[in-house]
Amino acid sequence: MQPLAVLSAPLETDLSPLTRHLWSEKIVHRVVEEGNQQVLLIADPDDIERIKELLDDWREGSLAEPVAVGSSGPSIIQRLTAVPLTVALIVLVACVFGWQHVSNDWHAWLENSQSLWPDARNQLSTYLNMSFWEMWRPTLLHFSVMHLLFNTLWIWVLAGAMERQGERFGILALLILCGISGNLLQWWLAGPAFGGISGVVYGLAAWTGLRQYRYRINYGIPPALLGVMIFFMVIMLFGDTVVPGLSGSAHGGHLGGLLCGFLLAVIWPNPNRRNNES
Repeated sequence: MQPLAVLSAPLETDLSPLTRHLWSEKIVHRVVEEGNQQVLLIADPDDIERIKELLDDWREGSLAEPVAVGSSGPSIIQRLTAVPLTVALIVLVACVFGWQHVSNDWHAWLENSQSLWPDARNQLSTYLNMSFWEMWRPTLLHFSVMHLLFNTLWIWVLAGAMERQGERFGILALLILCGISGNLLQWWLAGPAFGGISGVVYGLAAWTGLRQYRYRINYGIPPALLGVMIFFMVIMLFGDTVVPGLSGSAHGGHLGGLLCGFLLAVIWPNPNRRNNES
């Protein structure tokens, strides 16, 4: 199909307002020079009626700037509805944080098997007799706004990345098992009176970091993130060793959650292998 000439104008004439409209409406065209004139060519004759309207507005000087049509990306509502489990987890810990400020009932959550520590901490029967809920529930506690914001930020990033890959059962497994393993190790190391979901956060980091490297799952997480988080965990541990209580971190919870996350990442089925076998 031969290009169709729809306009001829002197070289000094500014055709850019017109061509911007044509591109915004996806009308294929080009401007060429012929002698001392510039000629506007269009590819599809079916566009001629629309072009006549634009030409009339342009000649009258009433052609407004086109509305830019860009890829603005998903809205905040779309982002939230895409990861309902992640959002629900963030809302849960935020609600518990609010409850901590209107009630003192949560104080009992800090007394988990207090009478057994430290004398019975090395006895297997101690852990067999412990209530699962009693040992896991401190996972939901946070003691400052910064503590809460830091953890919920990483839940949004890491759990959200997993959920977008369809790994909701993996998130639940990490939430339950990393929470309980981190709490048990923290209880064994330092006794009761601790809280926070940081152990689960470290488990999420271990899962996404290892599986992104091992199985090439595109979580969109920077490869260096896991190393950076482990580095800061070691730095805080060193600081608290030199000056006890310097950071106030529950290092047992972090380490227990991290190791559990690595273990789950290894034993959990490889989605790529399942896809290759189907």
